[in-house]
Amino acid sequence: MEDVTTVTPVAAGDLLEAPSADVPRRPVAAATEPTDGTDATNRRALGSQCLHCHPPLTPSSFYRGRRPLLVLIGAVFAFLAVSAAIANAWLPMRWDLPIQEWVEAHRTAALDTFFLGVSRFGSTVIVLSAGALLAALSWGKCRAVSIAVIVATLGRPVLEFVLKAVVGRDRPDLERMVNGHGPSFPSGHVMAAVALWGLLPLVVALYTRSRVVWWASVVFSLSLILAIAASRVYLGVHWASDVMGGLLLGSFFLLGIEAVLGYAHKLSGCGGARRHEADARSRAS
Repeated sequence: MEDVTTVTPVAAGDLLEAPSADVPRRPVAAATEPTDGTDATNRRALGSQCLHCHPPLTPSSFYRGRRPLLVLIGAVFAFLAVSAAIANAWLPMRWDLPIQEWVEAHRTAALDTFFLGVSRFGSTVIVLSAGALLAALSWGKCRAVSIAVIVATLGRPVLEFVLKAVVGRDRPDLERMVNGHGPSFPSGHVMAAVALWGLLPLVVALYTRSRVVWWASVVFSLSLILAIAASRVYLGVHWASDVMGGLLLGSFFLLGIEAVLGYAHKLSGCGGARRHEADARSRAS
């Protein structure tokens, strides 16, 4: 007599859902944890809606993962400041004096005109006027940006004057093309240029969603800052290490202004920025 095995019918859905005893299931990532690609897409979507909230590059994002570089910049600035303050800047003069003499020996009429003109973009009158203009242009768009610009414009001179008084280095006095007043280290024109023109892309981001335009403003700002820095040595009113110190300190100064901007954003937001972020997240999801 043959054995008859009763087969219980199984629904197709049950077959699909039934796990195999021999093949373990792979853990499934939670739906609330986006993949790297999704996260990058969300960031791009947020940036397209609120570019000044999520710019392609910021001082903190540049230094993120580059802590040794940040420490190195701080150490170099400290070395320049201390060496400029002791023994009449004997050590930095080993390279500052040859650089200054070489620059002044290679002046031309065309370079004179160029550097005299570009240096004005770091002068007190231009910096204060342009700072007030940028603050006014950003106030209606985002008060947090306007506050950051105001803090940078008014806070930079305080930091500059304190450091100059502490270091107390004399200016070069070889063949100056313009007058220079006060101590030499760090260069006030360079610090002012970084504090003002370094924030120009932030204000530009309030008026455009185009990353191409934003990057163009970054290139323009960086080029102008470097040209102003070179002009101070060319005109004979600062040593090369003064200019380098101004650039290094300026990078730290922008980190502080970014912190001010973040705090102001968290405190009160800005003209529609939070709404734009919410809209962008809903579109990206």
